[in-house]
Amino acid sequence: MSSNTSSLVRSRWLGPGELARHVNTSIKALRVYEKAGLLTPDRREGGWRLYGPQHVARLHQILALKALGLSLKQIREALGQDEMAIGRIMELQAQHLAATIRAARDQLQRVQQARDQLEKDGRVSDALLLELARDLAPAPALELADVRAAVQAATLDGGEQAAVEAVIDGRGADLTTEASIRDLLAEAVIAAAEGEPASPRAQALAGRWLALAEALDLPAANSGQAEALRRVAARMMADPTLKDALTFLRDALERRNAP
Repeated sequence: MSSNTSSLVRSRWLGPGELARHVNTSIKALRVYEKAGLLTPDRREGGWRLYGPQHVARLHQILALKALGLSLKQIREALGQDEMAIGRIMELQAQHLAATIRAARDQLQRVQQARDQLEKDGRVSDALLLELARDLAPAPALELADVRAAVQAATLDGGEQAAVEAVIDGRGADLTTEASIRDLLAEAVIAAAEGEPASPRAQALAGRWLALAEALDLPAANSGQAEALRRVAARMMADPTLKDALTFLRDALERRNAP
């Protein structure tokens, strides 16, 4: 948010359209946050929504945590904790931006290396061209239908189906959680190309994966239901749609849990 925008927001109340324009979001997003219990505007006569300085501060917290990969449910829980005061959120936001800057510097270094190769040898090596293409490639379109199809294909008997349905019907398996799984797996597909499960990026993905597992309220490790889910997961590891992402996340989790 620019200094001019910050001064404007502090000086008066804003309607949904004006606030959305200033923070580069949408009115629909503001309504989603309101429906999720994260942002509650003041109401005037006729039901008009108005947002003051306290709402802007709250919106900053929401957007910062969303940028860090948290679901709306996780954001609601985080904002209910004392340690997630705005100072701590800004600290996390700074860490996230620092990681983004490091990644951009690495990409710039590869571009400069390619230019040097081109000037010296008249060509760029195949390996470096692959790295440059990976930097530019968008995240693959991994849809919820792909995830569901992989789960269904890996489920072979009634006991496994019951275990999977128990998780899907659990308290955490809402649309927001499903979208978080899709987005996390899509990021993991890209991260897997780097082949560095111990990297900060991989460890951040592993942390998000653990948070999702907790939200899904998975059964105890020594239960028959958990064993059925492990069999399904093992078969999913061979699915070409998810293999790289799941293998990468497994390796990242092993590094995270290593003593």
